Amino acid sequence: MNRHRRKSLLRGIATTALWLSGAVSLAWAEGAAGVPRTVELIADKDNKFKVVGAEKSPLTLKSGEMVKFKVNSLFGGEKAKDGAVHSFVVRSLRDKDPAWSVRLKEGVHEFTVKAPRPGNYLIECTVECGPGHDNLNLKMVVVK
Repeated sequence: MNRHRRKSLLRGIATTALWLSGAVSLAWAEGAAGVPRTVELIADKDNKFKVVGAEKSPLTLKSGEMVKFKVNSLFGGEKAKDGAVHSFVVRSLRDKDPAWSVRLKEGVHEFTVKAPRPGNYLIECTVECGPGHDNLNLKMVVVK
Protein backbone atom coordinates (compact mmCIF):
# COMPACT_ATOMS: atom_id res chain seq x y z
CA MET A 1 0.00 0.00 0.00
CA ASN A 2 1.46 3.36 -0.94
CA ARG A 3 2.02 6.11 1.59
CA HIS A 4 -0.75 8.40 0.27
CA ARG A 5 -3.36 5.62 0.29
CA ARG A 6 -2.38 4.50 3.82
CA LYS A 7 -2.61 8.11 5.09
CA SER A 8 -6.10 8.45 3.55
CA LEU A 9 -7.20 5.13 5.07
CA LEU A 10 -5.92 6.14 8.53
CA ARG A 11 -7.70 9.50 8.25
CA GLY A 12 -10.94 7.64 7.40
CA ILE A 13 -10.51 5.28 10.37
CA ALA A 14 -9.85 8.21 12.71
CA THR A 15 -12.94 10.06 11.41
CA THR A 16 -15.10 6.94 11.87
CA ALA A 17 -13.77 6.41 15.40
CA LEU A 18 -14.49 10.04 16.28
CA TRP A 19 -18.00 9.79 14.85
CA LEU A 20 -18.69 6.53 16.70
CA SER A 21 -17.48 7.95 20.01
CA GLY A 22 -19.84 10.90 19.53
CA ALA A 23 -22.74 8.59 18.67
CA VAL A 24 -22.06 6.45 21.74
CA SER A 25 -21.88 9.56 23.92
CA LEU A 26 -25.14 10.84 22.48
CA ALA A 27 -26.86 7.48 23.06
CA TRP A 28 -25.57 7.38 26.62
CA ALA A 29 -26.74 10.95 27.27
CA GLU A 30 -30.23 10.12 25.95
CA GLY A 31 -30.33 6.99 28.11
CA ALA A 32 -29.09 8.93 31.12
CA ALA A 33 -31.82 11.51 30.64
CA GLY A 34 -34.29 8.64 30.43
CA VAL A 35 -36.22 6.89 27.76
CA PRO A 36 -39.49 8.61 26.83
CA ARG A 37 -42.42 7.43 28.91
CA THR A 38 -44.88 5.41 26.86
CA VAL A 39 -48.58 6.21 27.13
CA GLU A 40 -50.89 3.75 25.41
CA LEU A 41 -54.28 4.94 24.23
CA ILE A 42 -57.14 3.40 22.33
CA ALA A 43 -59.16 5.58 19.97
CA ASP A 44 -61.96 3.08 20.26
CA LYS A 45 -64.70 1.97 17.89
CA ASP A 46 -67.22 3.45 20.34
CA ASN A 47 -65.51 6.80 19.62
CA LYS A 48 -63.93 7.25 23.04
CA PHE A 49 -60.28 7.71 23.99
CA LYS A 50 -59.19 5.18 26.59
CA VAL A 51 -55.91 5.19 28.48
CA VAL A 52 -54.63 1.61 28.66
CA GLY A 53 -54.13 0.55 32.28
CA ALA A 54 -56.00 3.53 33.75
CA GLU A 55 -59.51 3.59 35.10
CA LYS A 56 -60.31 7.22 34.29
CA SER A 57 -58.96 10.48 32.94
CA PRO A 58 -57.31 12.92 33.11
CA LEU A 59 -54.04 11.92 31.56
CA THR A 60 -51.29 13.52 33.66
CA LEU A 61 -47.89 14.44 32.22
CA LYS A 62 -44.88 16.23 33.66
CA SER A 63 -43.88 19.45 31.91
CA GLY A 64 -40.83 18.95 29.69
CA GLU A 65 -40.89 15.16 29.75
CA MET A 66 -40.68 13.27 26.48
CA VAL A 67 -43.76 11.12 25.96
CA LYS A 68 -44.15 8.40 23.38
CA PHE A 69 -47.83 7.94 22.56
CA LYS A 70 -48.83 4.55 21.23
CA VAL A 71 -52.38 4.89 19.90
CA ASN A 72 -54.43 1.93 18.70
CA SER A 73 -57.02 3.43 16.38
CA LEU A 74 -60.19 1.43 15.70
CA PHE A 75 -62.85 2.14 13.06
CA GLY A 76 -65.77 4.04 14.61
CA GLY A 77 -68.22 4.03 11.71
CA GLU A 78 -66.87 6.72 9.35
CA LYS A 79 -63.58 7.45 7.55
CA ALA A 80 -62.11 10.61 6.09
CA LYS A 81 -61.12 10.72 2.41
CA ASP A 82 -57.47 10.12 3.37
CA GLY A 83 -58.45 6.94 5.25
CA ALA A 84 -58.14 8.48 8.74
CA VAL A 85 -60.63 7.05 11.22
CA HIS A 86 -59.66 9.36 14.10
CA SER A 87 -57.11 12.03 14.99
CA PHE A 88 -55.10 13.03 18.05
CA VAL A 89 -55.12 16.82 18.27
CA VAL A 90 -54.38 19.39 20.96
CA ARG A 91 -55.56 22.55 19.20
CA SER A 92 -53.80 24.95 21.56
CA LEU A 93 -50.44 23.26 20.91
CA ARG A 94 -50.53 22.21 17.26
CA ASP A 95 -49.57 25.63 15.85
CA LYS A 96 -46.37 25.65 17.92
CA ASP A 97 -45.59 21.97 17.42
CA PRO A 98 -47.25 20.00 14.60
CA ALA A 99 -46.51 16.75 16.50
CA TRP A 100 -49.63 17.57 18.54
CA SER A 101 -51.81 16.99 15.46
CA VAL A 102 -51.79 13.42 14.16
CA ARG A 103 -54.27 11.80 11.77
CA LEU A 104 -54.90 8.19 12.69
CA LYS A 105 -55.70 5.41 10.26
CA GLU A 106 -56.75 2.00 11.56
CA GLY A 107 -53.98 0.30 13.51
CA VAL A 108 -51.25 1.33 15.93
CA HIS A 109 -49.51 4.69 15.57
CA GLU A 110 -46.50 5.81 17.62
CA PHE A 111 -45.22 9.36 17.96
CA THR A 112 -43.14 11.20 20.52
CA VAL A 113 -43.78 14.70 21.82
CA LYS A 114 -42.42 16.93 24.55
CA ALA A 115 -44.98 17.72 27.24
CA PRO A 116 -45.81 21.44 27.20
CA ARG A 117 -45.80 23.94 30.04
CA PRO A 118 -48.09 23.21 32.99
CA GLY A 119 -51.79 23.59 32.35
CA ASN A 120 -54.98 21.87 31.30
CA TYR A 121 -55.29 20.70 27.70
CA LEU A 122 -57.82 18.78 25.64
CA ILE A 123 -56.88 15.93 23.32
CA GLU A 124 -59.62 15.60 20.74
CA CYS A 125 -60.56 13.97 17.47
CA THR A 126 -61.07 16.31 14.52
CA VAL A 127 -62.11 13.57 12.06
CA GLU A 128 -65.85 12.94 11.71
CA CYS A 129 -65.49 9.37 12.95
CA GLY A 130 -69.09 8.32 13.59
CA PRO A 131 -71.73 8.44 16.33
CA GLY A 132 -70.24 9.88 19.50
CA HIS A 133 -67.54 11.85 17.65
CA ASP A 134 -68.25 15.00 19.68
CA ASN A 135 -67.36 13.10 22.85
CA LEU A 136 -64.06 11.73 21.54
CA ASN A 137 -61.75 13.76 23.74
CA LEU A 138 -59.47 13.29 26.71
CA LYS A 139 -58.44 15.81 29.34
CA MET A 140 -54.66 16.14 29.71
CA VAL A 141 -53.16 17.84 32.77
CA VAL A 142 -49.50 18.89 32.67
CA VAL A 143 -47.84 19.49 36.03
CA LYS A 144 -44.43 20.90 37.00
